[in-house]
Amino acid sequence: MDKPGEHELKVHIATIDQLFNAPDLNPFSEREADVMGEPALVRVVRKQVARGLRSWKGTRLVIILPQDQITPDLQVQVSEAIRRYATAKIDDNKLQIRLSRTRGLLGLVISGLIAAVGILLISFIINNLLASASSTAKGILAGFMSVFTWVLLWDPMEKLLFEWVSPSLESRTLRKMMDLEIVIQPES
Repeated sequence: MDKPGEHELKVHIATIDQLFNAPDLNPFSEREADVMGEPALVRVVRKQVARGLRSWKGTRLVIILPQDQITPDLQVQVSEAIRRYATAKIDDNKLQIRLSRTRGLLGLVISGLIAAVGILLISFIINNLLASASSTAKGILAGFMSVFTWVLLWDPMEKLLFEWVSPSLESRTLRKMMDLEIVIQPES
């Protein structure tokens, strides 16, 4: 049994390239990577992000392969490949976060301007064209504008405030995965 703080991340794949490349989707297979039709490492990272593993002490990545796929230097090659993949993916996540923030800020400026023009227009209509209208009609128009403004600003605000979270968590997990002990085991 694992000691406290020790965890094994198990990956059962048919070939080592399935660690990084998606196999054909096959729900009849016993291997999760085949059933999901996605790269095994992507699946492991997603599980770890969802699990929120705090302590990585003693954690190992156990890769289970058919015996004929295992070579003497495979463990070193896999470790180096995971480092290269994680480094590239972390850089891509940084780019994704930066683009998301830029789009969110630009969207917020544009949406804010549209909302301001809309509020001024509705204010003009209420105070001048509908000056003799009932307060209920004015309230409905003001409420409509309030909802319109809220809907208009929602997406840019969401991009600015929340869209960075997922790539950031993934990057944190990938940084920790770069230092994992890699164990290659034959299928039994």
